[in-house]
Amino acid sequence: MNSRKIVVFIIALICSLSVFAQSKLSLSLVDAKTAEPVAFATVSLSKENSQSTPKYVLSDAEGKAVLTGVAKGKYTLKAEMMGYKPYIQDIEVMKSIDLGQIKMEEDAQVLDAASVSAVGNPIIVKKDTVEYNASSFKTSDNDMLEELLKKLPGVEVDSDGKITANGEEIKKITIDGKTFFLDDPALASKNIPAKIVEKVKVVEKKSDQAMFTGISDGDEETIIDLSFRPGMMQGWFGNVMGGGGHDVPSKDNNMNDWRYQGAAMVGRFTDKSQISIILNGNNTNNRGFNDMSGSMMGNMRGGGMRGMGRGNGGWQNNGITTSWMGGINGAFTLLDGNMDLAGNYLYSGSNKYIEEDSHKLTYRDDGSTLDYQSNGTNNTLTQGHRFGVRLEHKFSESTSIIFEPQVNFGSGHFNEYSGFTTDNIASDGTETRINRGFNENTGKNRNWTTSGFLLFRQRLGKPGRTFSVNLRYNFSGNRLDGFNQSLSELEDAADEIVNQRFDQTSNAYSVSARAVYTEPLGKGFFLEANYSYGWNKSLSEKATFNSSENSLNDERNHLIYNSEGETRDENYSNSISNIYQNHRAGLNFVYQKEKFNAQVGASVNPTITDNITNGKIYNSTVISWAPNAMLRYDINDNTELRLFYFGRSAQPSTSQLMPVADNSDPLNVSFGNPYLEPYFTHNIRGHFGYTDKKTFTSLFVRYGGGFNDNAIINATWYDDKGVQYSMPLNGPTSGNADVRIMLNAPIAKSKFSVMNMTYFSYKRSVAYVGNTSRGNEITKDYYDADSGVFDYEGFNSDFFGTAESPKIKDLNDYFDLSKTDGLSFSERIRFTFRNDFVELSAGARTRMSKTWYSINGYNQQATWNNRVDASMNWTIPWGIHFIADYRYNWYNGYTTKQDDEHILNIELSKLLFKEKFTLAVKAYDILNQSKNLSVTDESNYHLETRNNTLGRYIILSLTYRFGNFGGNRGGMSGGHGPGGPRGPRP
Repeated sequence: MNSRKIVVFIIALICSLSVFAQSKLSLSLVDAKTAEPVAFATVSLSKENSQSTPKYVLSDAEGKAVLTGVAKGKYTLKAEMMGYKPYIQDIEVMKSIDLGQIKMEEDAQVLDAASVSAVGNPIIVKKDTVEYNASSFKTSDNDMLEELLKKLPGVEVDSDGKITANGEEIKKITIDGKTFFLDDPALASKNIPAKIVEKVKVVEKKSDQAMFTGISDGDEETIIDLSFRPGMMQGWFGNVMGGGGHDVPSKDNNMNDWRYQGAAMVGRFTDKSQISIILNGNNTNNRGFNDMSGSMMGNMRGGGMRGMGRGNGGWQNNGITTSWMGGINGAFTLLDGNMDLAGNYLYSGSNKYIEEDSHKLTYRDDGSTLDYQSNGTNNTLTQGHRFGVRLEHKFSESTSIIFEPQVNFGSGHFNEYSGFTTDNIASDGTETRINRGFNENTGKNRNWTTSGFLLFRQRLGKPGRTFSVNLRYNFSGNRLDGFNQSLSELEDAADEIVNQRFDQTSNAYSVSARAVYTEPLGKGFFLEANYSYGWNKSLSEKATFNSSENSLNDERNHLIYNSEGETRDENYSNSISNIYQNHRAGLNFVYQKEKFNAQVGASVNPTITDNITNGKIYNSTVISWAPNAMLRYDINDNTELRLFYFGRSAQPSTSQLMPVADNSDPLNVSFGNPYLEPYFTHNIRGHFGYTDKKTFTSLFVRYGGGFNDNAIINATWYDDKGVQYSMPLNGPTSGNADVRIMLNAPIAKSKFSVMNMTYFSYKRSVAYVGNTSRGNEITKDYYDADSGVFDYEGFNSDFFGTAESPKIKDLNDYFDLSKTDGLSFSERIRFTFRNDFVELSAGARTRMSKTWYSINGYNQQATWNNRVDASMNWTIPWGIHFIADYRYNWYNGYTTKQDDEHILNIELSKLLFKEKFTLAVKAYDILNQSKNLSVTDESNYHLETRNNTLGRYIILSLTYRFGNFGGNRGGMSGGHGPGGPRGPRP
């Protein structure tokens, strides 16, 4: 080989080695201030002193960018994104390099120029997020976040503080992506000042596991994420408020109490830490937290208060609530951004007093109607402690974990009393009294629960190849001791008396795991394999005792319980152990492109139930399968389309399985059913979003529906004493569908805008209603009222049959299959004018509910709740704010005629002492006409319920604020502070 060939060979060898020696350059772009990913930025790499076209890529949604095939040498790296200063760095590549996080600094001049147009756009719909510009919705210095949320199109806040956005309940509020007090959005909405908020984002968020794999698992949740004004990231800020006032009684309102409110919020937010301290106490119906202890006590009582406090409709607060709380929340970014740690503690309590009048009409197959009326009171006191932690740690670019444990424990007690009468209205209009009496239930409760999840995530080298495991647990203990007492005076029979004491415990344990593996198939296709297993065990013990004698205290009209010589009532005592296991194995095929994602798959779902009640065993095994599908299509930069379908198997609750009569309401005796089988739910949902960034017009349409196979429905029947009996059964399919349309647009180029919300909802529910002529027969054959024993085995065998013996009775001979179709419609329109000094709005709203019953073809008259309203928020010079809102409500279609309402609230506040203090006076429901009315339509009855509500009162408050408010003033200007209410809202 001559020298020339040797030189050529060496050159070729060097060139080939250089090809194989090409390296990879990785980096991650984040905002220097918020640490949020900078998505879709241009990252380029050009050779030093070279005029050739540089190599470049776009960062992905997580801000990550990878440049491959980079030969050794010296380069200039540049990252560019509008709104940020260009990032430029000279680097030398000798091998694959991971530059880690690169912080992009904001370009203030560009942002200021862009904000001129951005402020004018109140709503932007982009992908799975509806973003609201807070400055487009005028709030006063004394408004909390809740008042801002009420102004946002598509967002609603009810009288109990529950937040819904586009029809979905909000169960979590985050601040710049960091959770605020874990799963309690009321703590944020009622304690964060509205003025510090820059943006409100309503996000349809995937589960943490789905966000990692990129493949939907059906566990999406809607959350609200807040962005604070930049000035709030500069040290401590806060406000401290105290106020007092009094009711203004009248001849129609005997309320004559003092009103008070006190609150404080102190916070410090930086790029890497968030610390918040909140305190709140008031008797103005402004409970600023989720009452978990009260919910657990309600679950022990069968999921509710048996009638008291059930009226949760209408547009007003339910009863009068005194509440108090104190808590601290912290969230920190540690280890150079590789760890996020958050923790919180909350102590809270409430005392709620409810007065209730109800009127129930039950339609029977013989043309007669049962007219049931009751009135009474309920007083419930609860308190509890809550601890929570969230840890997210990234060990490397490929491995990370999330761990989120919570612990809650609390106590409470209740006292409930109601009197009742029942009349029978024959088809010819003749009325006959059936019974009258009272029932009283009292008790005390202690409860605890601990829950959490651990998510392990691992990337397996090849892009798109991942493995993750999600472990969840929930353990709880609940004890309720109380008395169940009632007296029923019957017209044609001896009085019936229930005088019982009970001790009840309930313990529940559940553990579940879900493993997911994803594999890229090339050209945008992926395969996901998943398997999940869930194990649930519930234990329930109830010991019931009868009084040794029954005597009536005539002064208080209640029964006296004598514990000396009391006897255990085995028929109303029970011991239940229920174990439920669920397996789910599935495959999903996914296609992903920049603007189009599609997913289709299926899973098989075996469910195994083992129930032991008082020594008797009930077992069942059901195997079902469920398809699932998902479609995401970004039609263009302004328009998007989403569609989801998922199926799930679900298990009956412990109370539904419990084969013991609940006689706490003598006229409504309910049973569980140990023969219930699991049911299957199908859910379809989606949305369409459009934003015209030039005209600031936004359209958002959300649609959904579902149906239940082997649904759990109620079977009800009546005896000749007017007593209703009910028991759950597996029955025919039930379903629902709804659509919600939101439109927001400016009017031409003026300062006027219009917002419109339209909502349709349809529901088909099914129930078995006992024939009037055979109601006594059912009771006689299967239920012994004296002992409280129901023959479940005989009932199930006779009507449904067993493997050993076929059924001998036809359910249709004893029950009518009642189909109830309900249609709801809501329309809301609002016109708004705003400039720098004033916001004026006027609007109207109507809500219609119409129900059709298959029994006798009875159609309930449509009920209408109507409203017109107007409001003014005026910033007067010299630091004075004047706010007024007026609402006129009228009602149509109710069985009992309802009076019209004129509701007027006024607030006047003045900034004092260098704008760090605010003195405010507020008058609520000045005309004293607000009320609380709700309507319930079910299989064969119509129920109207009226509750007491907080009426007219005046309150004076003083607020001190400190810290940078992010505005033009040096201090935070005032108002009523965190938790200060804006008064009753119908």
